[in-house]
Amino acid sequence: MPLQFLGKNRLALVILLCVAMLVLLGALQFAWTGQVSEAQAAMMQNALSNSVRQLEQETERELMFLLSLMRPEGRGGQQLDWSRCAEGYAIWAETTAHAGLLARILVHQSGRDGEASLQELPLGETEPVAAEWDPQLASVERALAEVAGRFGRGRGPFTWTLLPEVSAVVRPIVTLDRLRRGAQRVPRSSGSAFIIVVLDWSYVADEMLPGLIDRLFSGADGERLYEVAIAVRNGENGERFLYRSDPSIDAAWLAGADMRRRSRLFRSLPERPGPPQAGPPGGPDPIRRLALEAGRDERAGEAGGQGQQGGVRPPQGGRGRIVIAGAGAGLGVELAAAHVSGSLAGAVARQRARNLGAGLGGLLLLAGAMALVVVSARRASRLAAMQMEFIAGVSHELRTPLSVICSVGENLADGVVSSAEGAKRYGQLIFSQGRRLGEMVEQTLQFASLESGKRQFKLARIDPEMAVQRAVDQARPMIEQAGFALERGTVPGLPRVRADENALQQILANLISNAVKYGDPGRWIRVEADTSESDGDPEVRIRVCDRGRGIPKEEEERVFDAFYRGAAAGDGNIEGSGLGLKLARDLAQGMGGKLSMQSEPGQGSVFTLHLPALVDAEA
Repeated sequence: MPLQFLGKNRLALVILLCVAMLVLLGALQFAWTGQVSEAQAAMMQNALSNSVRQLEQETERELMFLLSLMRPEGRGGQQLDWSRCAEGYAIWAETTAHAGLLARILVHQSGRDGEASLQELPLGETEPVAAEWDPQLASVERALAEVAGRFGRGRGPFTWTLLPEVSAVVRPIVTLDRLRRGAQRVPRSSGSAFIIVVLDWSYVADEMLPGLIDRLFSGADGERLYEVAIAVRNGENGERFLYRSDPSIDAAWLAGADMRRRSRLFRSLPERPGPPQAGPPGGPDPIRRLALEAGRDERAGEAGGQGQQGGVRPPQGGRGRIVIAGAGAGLGVELAAAHVSGSLAGAVARQRARNLGAGLGGLLLLAGAMALVVVSARRASRLAAMQMEFIAGVSHELRTPLSVICSVGENLADGVVSSAEGAKRYGQLIFSQGRRLGEMVEQTLQFASLESGKRQFKLARIDPEMAVQRAVDQARPMIEQAGFALERGTVPGLPRVRADENALQQILANLISNAVKYGDPGRWIRVEADTSESDGDPEVRIRVCDRGRGIPKEEEERVFDAFYRGAAAGDGNIEGSGLGLKLARDLAQGMGGKLSMQSEPGQGSVFTLHLPALVDAEA
């Protein structure tokens, strides 16, 4: 019993197994794409972090290399030495790839008597010239007034200070004499001097940073993957952007950036200390410590300058630091980057969705192919069954006329029939059975010719009324022998049609023959022709009507299939091969027409042949 069940339901089991495999593959693909997406997100995050770090390092290296060469202090730190500063600029200009970064070199000095002077070293020159404060550097003048006072009281920073408003970097010029006396013992009336390096921020924003970002934040095809911004963050006043790769970048973009990194190049200005106090035992106070750090930087610079021709090596890995002016502890410089599509997570999610879509599309295509295979197999099985029925039906149909012909021939040969009337009756019987046999053979040959595509139609101008009359005259003996009533209805003056005469006669013969076979119990046939329009084009309609059993709704879609015979054919033991309507429809389509059907069970059927009518010019 189990083996019999498996044998009968083998196809169903195969289908269930294939569906289960597709579901399993879909689940595995979903899980695997999730793992791939997580790994891809981690790789992209690491690559982004490395790109941000490399951008910071290259920017820091370029800027600190420039600032390390800007040392106007004389050898030994005793007096200003403009030739040394000019030599540093010459070294930097020859080695850098961003000569447009530097705009101006200025030195501001204030004496003990309060008098101040401003000098500028023209780029490429060795001697300074007197300069005046222009409106662009007004904020630098105000900032130096404050910083100079603090420095004179021993509170100012001994390192480079960035003034973001004017893109200038300022550093006090510290002599060894000042460092020896100590920051706490600097007289209030002592003078001060500052070197001012003005950066060309338009060059930085338009040339230097875009080039670095295009190189570091692009894919293998050169397409930009990330937008980048550099912002000065203040805990009280929010963010101020120093650079944005896209003008639409704002605070909301910064808050949702994929990567935010506080720059190691910049640090906040320490809180202003109160009156100088003695430091804790065992160590100097903070101001003294800053002075000592500045002294170590100065001596390191001297040692670097003496150790090789050309001056100082560019600092490596963030050795230098720059203070942000006008700050408290909440201020700092941040580098931020976000994917051009909005976010890195969103880009990974979209990539995963595309991968899933492609994978599911492949699975759906595979499922569709499996479904087509199953449908094709079922259709092939059904077609094979229909072909077997056709062979059985044709064999039966052929056997009957052959048996009759053989029997009649045998009787004639044995001399059973001696009268002329008997011989005539036998001759008519042989003729009718031979004709029936020829029709079956012709139908089979016509079907094979149409299916192979070798059927050639000889189209000509045909009078439809004469074609209908010829078909009715040929079928009249069959109609009268079956006891059917025949009606004709033809509209006079029908236009001519372009058709194949033999094909048209075969179509009408098949339709009239089917009306006779399935016309019980009405035993009535009507053949009529008229004109109509289809999509605005004139046509001739030839209808064959009967009052027979009609065709059930469930069989209407299959009556034009090859080898199909409805339930009425089996119940009524009606002769036929199931090819008549199939041949009629294919012949109609081959001539440029069509065959339609209307049927009502218990009331009969109407088959209509539609042929395009020839207009006057064509006629």
